[in-house]
Amino acid sequence: MRRRWNILRLRLRSAFGQPRLDDELDKEFRFHLDQQIAESVAAGLNPEEARYQALRNLGGMTQRQEECRDMRRTVYWDNFLQDLRYAARALQRSPGFAAVIILTLALSIGANSAIFSVINGVLLQPLPYPNPGRLVRLFLHNQDYPRFPMNPYDFRDFRARNHSFEAVAAYTRADMQLSGQGEAEKLNAFAITAGYFRVLGTQPELGREFNTKDELHGNNRSAIISERLWRTRFAARRDILGQTILLDSEPFTIIGVAPPGLEHPGNNYHPLGYGEPVDAWRPFTFGDHPEQRGSHFLEVVGRLKANVTPEQARGELNGLMAQLAREFPDSDAGWSVLVMGLQQTVVASTQRMLLVLLGAVGLVLLIACANAANLLLARATARQREMGVRAALGAGTGRLLRQMLTESLLIAFAGAAVGLLLAVTGVRILVSFLPTDFPRVEDIHVNAVVFAFTFLISLGTGLLFGLAPALQISRVSPNSGLREETRGAAGGRRHTRVRSVLVVCEVSLACVLLVGAGLLLRSFLNLLRSDYGFAPEHVITSTIALPYVNYQGPVIARFYDRLLPQLQEIPGVETVGVGSDVPWTGYDDNSGFNIEGKRPPPHQDFHGRYHTASPNYFRTLGIPLRSGRFFTDSDNLKSRNVIVINQRMATLYWGHENPVGQRISVDDHPKESDWMTIVGVVGDVKDTPNSPNAEAAFWWPLAQVPFGFSDLSVVIRSHGDVAALTEDLRRAVRRMDKSVAVSNVRLLNNVADASFSAPRFALFLILLFSALALTLAAVGTYGVISYSVSQRSREFGVRIALGAQPEEVLRMVLKEGMRLACWGVLIGLAAGVAFARVLDSLLYQVGSVDLPTLTAVAALSLTIAAVACWIPARRATGTDPITALRAE
Repeated sequence: MRRRWNILRLRLRSAFGQPRLDDELDKEFRFHLDQQIAESVAAGLNPEEARYQALRNLGGMTQRQEECRDMRRTVYWDNFLQDLRYAARALQRSPGFAAVIILTLALSIGANSAIFSVINGVLLQPLPYPNPGRLVRLFLHNQDYPRFPMNPYDFRDFRARNHSFEAVAAYTRADMQLSGQGEAEKLNAFAITAGYFRVLGTQPELGREFNTKDELHGNNRSAIISERLWRTRFAARRDILGQTILLDSEPFTIIGVAPPGLEHPGNNYHPLGYGEPVDAWRPFTFGDHPEQRGSHFLEVVGRLKANVTPEQARGELNGLMAQLAREFPDSDAGWSVLVMGLQQTVVASTQRMLLVLLGAVGLVLLIACANAANLLLARATARQREMGVRAALGAGTGRLLRQMLTESLLIAFAGAAVGLLLAVTGVRILVSFLPTDFPRVEDIHVNAVVFAFTFLISLGTGLLFGLAPALQISRVSPNSGLREETRGAAGGRRHTRVRSVLVVCEVSLACVLLVGAGLLLRSFLNLLRSDYGFAPEHVITSTIALPYVNYQGPVIARFYDRLLPQLQEIPGVETVGVGSDVPWTGYDDNSGFNIEGKRPPPHQDFHGRYHTASPNYFRTLGIPLRSGRFFTDSDNLKSRNVIVINQRMATLYWGHENPVGQRISVDDHPKESDWMTIVGVVGDVKDTPNSPNAEAAFWWPLAQVPFGFSDLSVVIRSHGDVAALTEDLRRAVRRMDKSVAVSNVRLLNNVADASFSAPRFALFLILLFSALALTLAAVGTYGVISYSVSQRSREFGVRIALGAQPEEVLRMVLKEGMRLACWGVLIGLAAGVAFARVLDSLLYQVGSVDLPTLTAVAALSLTIAAVACWIPARRATGTDPITALRAE
């Protein structure tokens, strides 16, 4: 009874967290085990039978104790608390092991949580509108234009005839400048139809929104201003309604103030990104010529009725489109309607990249789990004796399995706690590195959803990396676990096989990430080495919007004829020009045209981007002349109509012919005076650096533009400090007209750099994840080979004692490690090629099967693996043969 009471006392003390009781329990257990074995041998049993009988006696006692606890229905809770306390003490006894495995998991879980925070904020969280799932965007679609804006009169017919929408509204970019009080300020503004706020599920904070009467000529001089503008420029005055302000030098009456936090739904024509601040809205005015349906510039958003799906709405609108095509065959034939969820259109440009990053960081987590499993398997060998004691005390396989999984989960949750702290910091860093046009940045943060994700991922990883070690160690028998000589024998070989498989998995997953990183790196280098088509260095650009009421037709050209010479006289300025846009800023105005003496192919037309430019515009931007000449001051209203085209348009429509001297017209039935003569061909500038090709484009000289451009971009090239030119530019414009605002003052270098931000962001993260994955794979390879060397130390000593040279032992160990690495590299390269196909939309001039990339990945992986194997291999060559023979 005294013996059993001592064991029970030690178990109770252990359950309540007394320090180092497992060692005491082991000593007490061994003492009574040896005593019972001695008594049984003295009674005539052989040592093996005596040992077996003693283990059964001691195990039976503890089993009866467990049964008593089961009867009290407290065993599960008691076992959980005991397992948890024991797991914590076990980690405390191995602080180095705990730190390594927790830090490994923290890095991977933190990276996953940070990336998931971005995905949750951008892709998963609903848009901040009432019932956002019913909001859709409407586009026209044909074989040449997959998503095209709508014609005003087509929209008006859709609005009047449809039965699928609660409300539908259209809007288009229509920036204005506020003047009359202080310095003129350019406002981000839109012309909107009636019902715009109703579609978005809101209403003005003050006043009302526009109605159909406001869409009529003479009734459209009203405005709704943003809550931000109301507070900053009008001191949040409650009597603002009915007040008159000057917008584009015309009087507008304020009829409403938008609600705070209203998000702009985004637009494609003269784009302003989703969530970008909008300062003012004015009514959109329909003209009096509903038969003119060739101009497409309206963005359309609609709110579906409660029981209508986007597919049903698309079917109805396409039926209406077919009806309009019969009524207006010249303009509406060949078009169909595309209905897309608003959230889909907002995140479409970033969805693929974010999912690729989530997959990449998920691979890092799998590698971390394999590494954690490897560490636990190595630790399991040293704990076979402990598990033997537990099994002898009556712990069944399930109990041992539960104990090991508890330790794994404790490690995983500790890693998750540290990982969450890393994720909070990581999200802030990620947001600072996001591309400038990245949608929904303000919605990215660590919240309850991210906490839940981290909890689930830590639970899953704990089970994943803890299962293999738990299964291995839970199979230890009491007899073998208590034998010193069995440690490192068959069980060690089983552990080695499992760990070898894990190392192959780690290396292969790391290779998958390295292949992706290599392809993105090659793609990014191709982008940097590509011909921009212009020279952004030492150029500053700004936007000047001339109020339409004061500047129309030739008056616009005369304004710049007076402004540009003033800017040219500024010290340090080399050349000055003005044009409709600057490269890589999203300009996409298109027009069809006729070519004299040519007919387009059936069901196609001649079309291209139209621009305007002053004589020195191309020289200032560094766009080269391919043939002919640039514009000159003599290209004015008194001379013949001329244009300059780009190389893409020349190749597309004239092939190998010289287009200089050929004529085109933008009129459907041109008269002699409508034809424009091509006088020059300039180099191509693509819409974005990674666009497949430049679009066909042509430029009018500023003095001959057939209609007025409201916003023009001034470009100044200087050999001095271009940033210091900003104030000189503003002073020159104020001298010309105080009501004109200068906005979007930027270095062209910064504009170009922003165009590389998305591929740079993806490359940075993939490289970071790849480096982490390769490091973990190298550590895993080192751990397996090091473990194998320690298990075979006697063998190496015997080999050296029998005459084996150290170089032979070195080669033998290296061969074992490199065999695992080679299998991992082969599998990883094959999987990397499949992974590369997912990256197609992120690559530029690189195929998914890129031999230089695959070769570099294989060489780097094998080199790192060789270094990881060489360190324990060198240790094996230093094995002392005398020590090994003495052990034998």
